Amino acid sequence: MRHRARLFAATLTCAVALVGCGGQPSDLATSGDGAADDTVSDATTEQSDGPAEVEPTGATTIPDDFPLSSGMGGPDDAIATSRTGTGLRDLTLCGTSPLRGLGTRDRMVADNSGGEALDSRELLILGSPDEAAKVAQSFADLTSRCDLTIVKDGVQTTTEVRESPFGSHPATLLVQTYAVDGESVPGAIVIHVVPVGAALLATRTYGEWEDVEQGIADTVALTRDTVSAMALFDRAASPGATPTAGPAGVVTPVPDDFPLAVGLPEDDGETEVSPPSPDGDGIGVVEMCGREVWPLGGTAGGSRRLVTGALGPEYFDGRELIVHADAEVASNVMAVLRGAAGDCRSVDHQVWTVLDRDTGYDTVTVGLTYDNSLGSSVFQVTRVGAARLMVQTYGEGSLASLDEQADGVTETTGKIVPAMCVFTKTGC
Repeated sequence: MRHRARLFAATLTCAVALVGCGGQPSDLATSGDGAADDTVSDATTEQSDGPAEVEPTGATTIPDDFPLSSGMGGPDDAIATSRTGTGLRDLTLCGTSPLRGLGTRDRMVADNSGGEALDSRELLILGSPDEAAKVAQSFADLTSRCDLTIVKDGVQTTTEVRESPFGSHPATLLVQTYAVDGESVPGAIVIHVVPVGAALLATRTYGEWEDVEQGIADTVALTRDTVSAMALFDRAASPGATPTAGPAGVVTPVPDDFPLAVGLPEDDGETEVSPPSPDGDGIGVVEMCGREVWPLGGTAGGSRRLVTGALGPEYFDGRELIVHADAEVASNVMAVLRGAAGDCRSVDHQVWTVLDRDTGYDTVTVGLTYDNSLGSSVFQVTRVGAARLMVQTYGEGSLASLDEQADGVTETTGKIVPAMCVFTKTGC
């Protein structure tokens, strides 16, 4: 596969121009003979004779010490940031450049690219939160604007638009992969687009990961600190804004006596019990038909976490609490799970079933069984205010036993959720 890797390296310049190298027709394509530098994004605010533009909420400038380059480079590297530079202005989508021609209040870029490496970030402050959302929307709408699979010079480029692990729509994740003569080749480009208030973060990373999904997870982990720091641009940080569950950018702490472990068995040698901790393994990543639905904790404003569980022979009972910066963030992340639950039914012998259970709060309950073996899990996620609780159990069950298993999970949830009222504005 080395020869294919070298061939792909030669196409990297084309790959940077995302979906733009195929010459695909698009309703976003600009007309005329203007140079690329004059390309204006479709998301640029139109001029009007109406009232003056509303001032954006949250911070309107980027602090010099903003951690835009956090996670870039090696452990001992210090990647410089700048107010000038290309950033992601060279990125093209369906024949246009979404990050060119924007009326920005402030801008910061960081770049650690060179040779076959590609790692760049750009942070913009636009005129208002609506403008930032509109630019992000232009990325999210990519699927309806041009062909996402193109072939040029024998190289097939496929771009996938996914839900963002950093928040709700229009935050977006783009993944671009490649094939030569019908055979996949190493290399993928991962792009994160995250609007927070009037700010917009765009990141682009190329890697030759053996497992692209793990590579995506790596980019999420390396970008979390930067996304969390964007809380200062959130409209909730502005005087006069709607109050949240706590001070803007401050996540409510989990009380020391929070009853997350209620009902767990004793550690008896056969059953291993992990006491509540903010640093434990927890339930881990949960995917439904390839879409990550848990934990999704790396959202704007940061999060706090508490996990516990019991593991025995053919038995698991796990609980995980994630507290977000405010109820809106938590609600938006719940929408990701609810969307996946509505779309996913079966994949690779997995059978997913939506289970109707009432906890008195915002709850999604799904069951997982297998069409080729025993084994059943129930995942129940409940939101109260700014917090989400996941209760999961696993056993040697089947589709026929899911209802009884879900009843047990719902009983456990009912014992924990009253203590979650601390994460609301006014109590339950």
